[in-house]
Amino acid sequence: MIKTILIDDEDHVRKTLQHKIKKCCTDLKIVGEASSAQKGYEIITELQPDLVFLDIAMPKETGFDLLKRFDSINFEIIFATGFDNFAINAIEFCAIGYLTKPINEEKLSQAIAQAKKRILQKKSNKQVTQLIHNLSNPGNQQNKICIPSMNDLEFVTISKIIRCEGVNKMTRIIIEGQKEIISSYNIGNYHKMLEPYGFFVTHKSHLINLSFIKKYQKDGMIILEDGSAIPVAKRRRKEFLESLKRI
Repeated sequence: MIKTILIDDEDHVRKTLQHKIKKCCTDLKIVGEASSAQKGYEIITELQPDLVFLDIAMPKETGFDLLKRFDSINFEIIFATGFDNFAINAIEFCAIGYLTKPINEEKLSQAIAQAKKRILQKKSNKQVTQLIHNLSNPGNQQNKICIPSMNDLEFVTISKIIRCEGVNKMTRIIIEGQKEIISSYNIGNYHKMLEPYGFFVTHKSHLINLSFIKKYQKDGMIILEDGSAIPVAKRRRKEFLESLKRI
């Protein structure tokens, strides 16, 4: 059985979540609940759960504040949130599970299935540690992104990513001085995650790190420092030239 704790400041959300968990996943055992970050910290410390469903927006302290209290994280997390784009982007960046409210049963089942895999692989600690670091340093290219590849999760410093290329609903990521990675995420995911870090979509299949531009040609081609030539769609050229002024 997977020892599970629910942390949310709204009673009705915890009750609904408990009902849906019992309905879709019989091997989760809910051993405790909390309505605040302080109480959540206490019961996690006491009960040592395998899995925590954690609300982000709570009074006084957020779910992220709660996590910062721990020297190390040895439990898996599924975040629950409203439509907070900043929070969702930060969570996706580190490949951690999340649910948006109101909670959909199918997505709940999917999130639990992924959490079980991570519990078996014992990889959540590094992902959550990286999440907390990234939240403390927004927009810093020295942050790391967690990339789901075909067989693993790889942590890559953002400043090392030269470009991303969409290939058959997956993404080819070219990294300075390293092998390339084929990620199971599509390029739209990386556009959303990396744009705040100085990346630009030149074309529907291409996302580049502006720091690696070597030359921009009049025919609309960008030459990057690794020698690759990337097209800029005509409709994107004006915005691209404006972005160059900012760097």
